[in-house]
Amino acid sequence: MIPYIIKQARPIDDTCYDNVIIELSSSRCKEDLNKDIINYISTVMYEFCSEEYGHDIKITSYSDFCEKYWKTLEMQLKYWDSVFEVYYFENNWINWDITAYQDKIWLAYNKK
Repeated sequence: MIPYIIKQARPIDDTCYDNVIIELSSSRCKEDLNKDIINYISTVMYEFCSEEYGHDIKITSYSDFCEKYWKTLEMQLKYWDSVFEVYYFENNWINWDITAYQDKIWLAYNKK
Protein backbone atom coordinates (compact mmCIF):
# COMPACT_ATOMS: atom_id res chain seq x y z
CA MET A 1 0.00 0.00 0.00
CA ILE A 2 1.15 3.52 -0.82
CA PRO A 3 -0.35 6.20 1.45
CA TYR A 4 -0.94 9.63 -0.01
CA ILE A 5 -2.19 13.07 0.97
CA ILE A 6 -4.03 15.52 -1.26
CA LYS A 7 -4.22 19.07 0.04
CA GLN A 8 -6.81 21.25 -1.65
CA ALA A 9 -6.75 25.01 -1.20
CA ARG A 10 -10.19 26.14 -0.18
CA PRO A 11 -9.97 29.81 0.75
CA ILE A 12 -13.03 30.94 2.66
CA ASP A 13 -13.39 34.34 4.24
CA ASP A 14 -14.57 32.86 7.52
CA THR A 15 -12.19 32.10 10.37
CA CYS A 16 -14.39 29.21 11.55
CA TYR A 17 -13.30 27.11 8.56
CA ASP A 18 -9.92 25.81 7.47
CA ASN A 19 -8.49 27.06 4.20
CA VAL A 20 -7.10 23.66 3.18
CA ILE A 21 -9.00 20.41 2.80
CA ILE A 22 -6.87 17.31 3.38
CA GLU A 23 -7.72 13.96 1.81
CA LEU A 24 -5.83 10.96 3.24
CA SER A 25 -5.91 7.68 1.37
CA SER A 26 -3.79 4.87 -0.03
CA SER A 27 -3.35 2.95 -3.25
CA ARG A 28 -2.31 -0.64 -3.90
CA CYS A 29 0.58 0.21 -6.23
CA LYS A 30 2.28 3.13 -8.02
CA GLU A 31 0.09 2.77 -11.14
CA ASP A 32 -3.08 2.86 -9.03
CA LEU A 33 -1.66 5.80 -7.08
CA ASN A 34 -1.45 7.94 -10.19
CA LYS A 35 -4.93 6.88 -11.36
CA ASP A 36 -6.47 7.54 -7.94
CA ILE A 37 -4.93 11.00 -7.62
CA ILE A 38 -5.85 11.96 -11.18
CA ASN A 39 -9.42 10.77 -10.60
CA TYR A 40 -9.73 12.74 -7.36
CA ILE A 41 -8.42 15.97 -8.88
CA SER A 42 -10.47 15.67 -12.08
CA THR A 43 -13.62 15.01 -10.03
CA VAL A 44 -13.04 18.15 -7.95
CA MET A 45 -12.49 20.09 -11.18
CA TYR A 46 -15.70 18.71 -12.67
CA GLU A 47 -17.78 19.49 -9.62
CA PHE A 48 -16.39 23.01 -9.33
CA CYS A 49 -16.84 23.83 -13.02
CA SER A 50 -20.10 22.05 -13.85
CA GLU A 51 -23.37 23.85 -14.23
CA GLU A 52 -25.16 21.23 -12.14
CA TYR A 53 -22.82 21.12 -9.13
CA GLY A 54 -20.62 24.18 -9.38
CA HIS A 55 -20.10 27.51 -11.06
CA ASP A 56 -20.80 26.75 -14.74
CA ILE A 57 -17.23 27.58 -15.77
CA LYS A 58 -15.65 26.60 -19.09
CA ILE A 59 -11.98 25.66 -18.86
CA THR A 60 -9.34 24.74 -21.44
CA SER A 61 -6.67 23.06 -19.30
CA TYR A 62 -5.64 22.23 -15.76
CA SER A 63 -3.76 25.53 -15.44
CA ASP A 64 -6.83 27.38 -16.77
CA PHE A 65 -8.86 25.62 -14.07
CA CYS A 66 -6.44 26.84 -11.37
CA GLU A 67 -6.58 30.39 -12.68
CA LYS A 68 -10.41 30.43 -12.80
CA TYR A 69 -10.64 28.70 -9.43
CA TRP A 70 -8.78 31.55 -7.74
CA LYS A 71 -10.72 34.23 -9.64
CA THR A 72 -14.07 32.63 -8.80
CA LEU A 73 -13.27 32.40 -5.09
CA GLU A 74 -11.88 35.96 -5.20
CA MET A 75 -9.01 35.10 -2.89
CA GLN A 76 -5.82 33.08 -3.06
CA LEU A 77 -3.69 31.43 -0.42
CA LYS A 78 -0.14 32.67 -0.14
CA TYR A 79 2.37 30.36 -1.87
CA TRP A 80 -0.37 28.39 -3.68
CA ASP A 81 -0.42 28.53 -7.49
CA SER A 82 -1.97 25.14 -8.05
CA VAL A 83 -5.20 24.31 -6.25
CA PHE A 84 -3.69 21.03 -5.05
CA GLU A 85 -0.56 19.77 -3.34
CA VAL A 86 -0.05 16.01 -3.37
CA TYR A 87 2.40 13.83 -1.45
CA TYR A 88 2.85 10.07 -1.29
CA PHE A 89 4.97 7.91 0.98
CA GLU A 90 7.78 5.61 -0.19
CA ASN A 91 10.41 5.52 2.57
CA ASN A 92 9.70 9.25 3.02
CA TRP A 93 7.10 11.77 1.80
CA ILE A 94 7.54 12.59 -1.89
CA ASN A 95 5.91 15.47 -3.76
CA TRP A 96 3.67 14.12 -6.56
CA ASP A 97 4.48 16.47 -9.42
CA ILE A 98 1.11 17.75 -10.65
CA THR A 99 2.67 19.54 -13.61
CA ALA A 100 3.93 16.21 -14.96
CA TYR A 101 0.34 14.90 -14.96
CA GLN A 102 -1.56 17.99 -16.16
CA ASP A 103 -2.42 16.43 -19.52
CA LYS A 104 -3.71 13.23 -17.91
CA ILE A 105 -5.74 15.24 -15.40
CA TRP A 106 -7.21 17.25 -18.27
CA LEU A 107 -8.11 14.06 -20.21
CA ALA A 108 -9.76 12.57 -17.13
CA TYR A 109 -11.73 15.79 -16.59
CA ASN A 110 -12.99 15.69 -20.19
CA LYS A 111 -14.26 12.13 -19.73
CA LYS A 112 -16.51 13.16 -16.82
